[in-house]
Amino acid sequence: MQFDIRTLLVAVTLATAFCAGARLLLWRMHPTIPGLGRWALAGGCAVISFVLILSYGILHWQPFLSLAQVSIVIGLLMSWDGFRRFIDKPALTTPVLLGITAAGLIWAAIAQAQHLAGAVVVGNAFLVATLSFLIARDLLLWPKGNTPVIRSTGGVFAINGIIFLIRAVVALDSPQTVDLLNPDGVAAAMLLWLLCSMIAITLGMVLMTTEHLQSVLNNQANHDPLTGALNRRSFGVLYEQAAVHSRRHQLPLSVLMIDLDNFKQVNDQLGHDFGDKVLCSFVAVAQKVLREDDVFCRFGGEEFVALLPSTSSETALVVADRLRSAFAIDSASLGAKVNHAPFAITASIGIAELEQDERFESFIRRADTALYRAKDNGRNRCEKAG
Repeated sequence: MQFDIRTLLVAVTLATAFCAGARLLLWRMHPTIPGLGRWALAGGCAVISFVLILSYGILHWQPFLSLAQVSIVIGLLMSWDGFRRFIDKPALTTPVLLGITAAGLIWAAIAQAQHLAGAVVVGNAFLVATLSFLIARDLLLWPKGNTPVIRSTGGVFAINGIIFLIRAVVALDSPQTVDLLNPDGVAAAMLLWLLCSMIAITLGMVLMTTEHLQSVLNNQANHDPLTGALNRRSFGVLYEQAAVHSRRHQLPLSVLMIDLDNFKQVNDQLGHDFGDKVLCSFVAVAQKVLREDDVFCRFGGEEFVALLPSTSSETALVVADRLRSAFAIDSASLGAKVNHAPFAITASIGIAELEQDERFESFIRRADTALYRAKDNGRNRCEKAG
């Protein structure tokens, strides 16, 4: 079965141009997201490749085809670098990118001079397969990439690697079989695959960006913008989950209500900027002292709360005192202003353990009462609810 290859090639080129335009628009809309600029460059390289192949079909000048194959490799390099940036992996260095590009151009020039067009096809196919497998590996093995979009995009690159590996093997024996201008089913099938994969990969990029933006919005909705700690809204949700687990498995659940001592004086006498620094310092100390499973949030102002699953009030008291002591040491080293201030920057903590069938409001109120008892008893101390 034969196809009008040139018509199909024009259609693929136009579709690739639309995909490149979508990537460029995506980058222009979200320029701060890592990797999107590289994806846009990759789309541009793909368009250049197909334009060169079309030019080769019209003018039959072999260098056009060689340059098109080099452009495809450069585009995949840009895609790989873009995906690595997007998933927070080290970006490809400029010497690596320039080195591979220069090697491709030199190889194409040598093959052209020696009339080794078949060697260029084979080498290009192996390079495309290798880069496709590398991209698939990075996406499919990304610890945070367990989403249908990322797995599907990685799968497309894996399939592309297999197809180009087969293309390389076939080209070793019969280069004309894989010629994109050869009017047979193999060439048409290859062009159709390139069309489908370009659309699928571009769609994957758009959806991955959407997922990233949604993740950023969720993070902003659930975290305090100054300290990065969870906020009061997210604490309520996580408390319900912890309380259900505690009651179902008959495990203790304790809470720490924390208030920074003399914080109004910090803001009034040392400035709000320094007060913000104190808040961030306390959060950093708390994240070191508390366990990964503990829930820590900024409850409002200088007040914080920590939920300790599978922890009795006695153990929670030990944890609270460790946190109080660590912050007292850390705050003393914040700067010369603190050392000369007529007050200490410390923390008072109230502890309560969840009782059977106790409501959230009562649980928090008991811990809050213990906190104010700690304040009344001299600050920089921990008190357990009765």
